[in-house]
Amino acid sequence: MSPPRYFVPHAASPVEPVPCDAAEVVHVMDAFRLEPAYLGEAEWFVCTDVVGQLQLIPGSDRARLPASVQAQLAHHEVAAGRPPRRLAATELFFFSTELVEHPADAEGFNDPVYLYGTLTGPWPGDAVTRVPGQLTVSRGDVLAGFAHGAPDAFRYVKDVERRETPSAYHALLPGDRAEQLAQGKGLVLTYPAVPAELQTHNVANGSQVASVLHAVLAQLQEDARTNKGPQAIAALDLPVASRAMAVAELEVKGYEVKGDIAIPRPTKGGLVGKLSGWLQNEEVRVPREAPLSEFLELSRHVLTLLPGWPTETERTLRAHVLAGTLSPGAATPRMPPRAPFQPASIPPRLPTPPTRSSEWMNDFLDAHARKGAAKPRLTRMQPAPAPRPAPAKPSSSPAEWQADFAANPPARPADKQPPKQQKSPAPPGKKPDWMNDFED
Repeated sequence: MSPPRYFVPHAASPVEPVPCDAAEVVHVMDAFRLEPAYLGEAEWFVCTDVVGQLQLIPGSDRARLPASVQAQLAHHEVAAGRPPRRLAATELFFFSTELVEHPADAEGFNDPVYLYGTLTGPWPGDAVTRVPGQLTVSRGDVLAGFAHGAPDAFRYVKDVERRETPSAYHALLPGDRAEQLAQGKGLVLTYPAVPAELQTHNVANGSQVASVLHAVLAQLQEDARTNKGPQAIAALDLPVASRAMAVAELEVKGYEVKGDIAIPRPTKGGLVGKLSGWLQNEEVRVPREAPLSEFLELSRHVLTLLPGWPTETERTLRAHVLAGTLSPGAATPRMPPRAPFQPASIPPRLPTPPTRSSEWMNDFLDAHARKGAAKPRLTRMQPAPAPRPAPAKPSSSPAEWQADFAANPPARPADKQPPKQQKSPAPPGKKPDWMNDFED
């Protein structure tokens, strides 16, 4: 695989082939029509398998999809009320984002953002592979990618636990220079990954997208206040994607949250305690929580205030996204005739491959670290695993239950119970006390 210019594969991770099988997918995340000049227009589905890895399935294999996946497609098509969008590209890559790094000490305003995850592609092609690595884009690219892609998000059935309709969002990001994008190459469709424990009914990633947008907007606002950037960005009333996470961060910084106000905890005595109290003596208001729709609207607003936006790369990239049509405008791609689908006997399912570790990202994070520099902000798509408890030390004495199998098991001590006190009989001529209850 020849990756796009702005993607750096992890040197120690092998490149794996991608055997896309319609019968093995579990959920669908996206649907679009691809119209390269030499193939015509064809429909494609972006799906996930049992471990959450991306697979691209042609529309001609729709009948081979599991019934639950076909139901998701039918619901989305009816709920969207319009045909899928068209992508005019000759080469597509798909990126599953697991971590986003926002450098703290960058020198510009529309600074680079590092996305870590797995790249799959190129598509269409005969040798589709996947490899983990780093994709570098700008802050504006992230905001514009999700803001423009939101109307075409894949919609799932709404449940009672969500305020908004659960959807799978994507972002079309530039993986190469503008001249390569103009030829339909280097386009990267990005999908924030969803934790495996949340993939029961669908792969809705709205909360992950909201966290990414909040982190980018927060960095832009911090730079605007520090470097006297656009006053409109510095004065934004920026909410948070999760109030619970905001409260946890304030508590880590030494605040005590009471309602919507966070106040510094009482400091200890001594010079160090007094200094920390002077530096942290102001109350902080806990930001309000906002849904993804508000972050998307804020992103569109901030893009109008971003200096130098839109760039030539952005204009070239968006020109490849076209509205869907009721009937394909180009000729149907010439494909060999398929034999009629016959349901065969189900072979034994292979064991589920283990989830790949994310320790490879530390190589990129360590390469970006500098002594004395502020730590970057990290936005994780999946929660960090909790540390495993230390194993208990084996006891040298045998357990109690092992004594039952001994040659002469020790006699069990009798249960000590206090002796029952015998009630003295009532004196002759006097009624028992319980009879008084019937006379009252």
